[in-house]
This record gives sequence, C-alpha cells and structure tokens, in this order.
Amino acid sequence: MSVTDISRHDASLVGIALPLALGALVGALSPVGMAMALGAGSVPASGTLGYALFYRPPGE
Repeated sequence: MSVTDISRHDASLVGIALPLALGALVGALSPVGMAMALGAGSVPASGTLGYALFYRPPGE
C-alpha cells in the first residue's frame, strides 16, 4: 500500500487522531493545562468524526 492508496476512511481516522495527539503534545510540553489542550484538540476531532459518521458515512 502506497501513500496514493489512502482512502477517505483512512484520512478520516487521521483527522480524528491527529488533533488529539497534538493536543496531548501541547498539554505535555507547554504551561497550558492538559485538560484545556485536549479539550481544544477534541473540537476538530469531533467535527471530523461527525463528518465521517453522518455527512459521508462508510456505506457510501
């Protein structure tokens, strides 16, 4: 599997995990609280999850 074979579903999974991972990294490496950083990271992750589940579900 090459990079060009990444499906929309794979990109959705990355779009969910990446903001949360970045939020955890910011929370661990900066004076911003972990809860605040993860809360901020969960906003785009939740948007991606909603898009993947309701706007463009896997059955399409």
